[in-house]
Amino acid sequence: MNRHSNRHQLRLITEISITPLMDLVLVLLFVFLLAAPLLKADKAMLDAVAPPPPAPAGTPPPGEMMTLLVNSDQSVTLNGAMLARADLPVSLKQLAQSKPGIGIEVRMHRDLPVQQLVETMQLLEAAGIQKTAVTTHADAP
Repeated sequence: MNRHSNRHQLRLITEISITPLMDLVLVLLFVFLLAAPLLKADKAMLDAVAPPPPAPAGTPPPGEMMTLLVNSDQSVTLNGAMLARADLPVSLKQLAQSKPGIGIEVRMHRDLPVQQLVETMQLLEAAGIQKTAVTTHADAP
């Protein structure tokens, strides 16, 4: 019976196993092969979206701007005049008929839900006011 000694000679391992490195390279190659067609499709989709057409030459900028202020308590003022929320559609229609091409800046309180802004913009659209701008504010001016 041969006896094995525990006195193996200690030696420095100078070789590096490249198996994990090759695994990583193959996984990255696979990911990029799958992602490349998707990136090309997104770029083609972005190229297909045309920029908005320029405004017709006959369309003048709004001659007059008014401010529609919606406060945190949902009270509404139109150019400083307090309005009841129920009277707003009628007032906007009268304004659109008396001053065609008027621009309205909608100043919403930043704590109001987005649905409130959507409803206000629908009121403006129903009244026939097309030139609008939307800003938010923290406190009433």
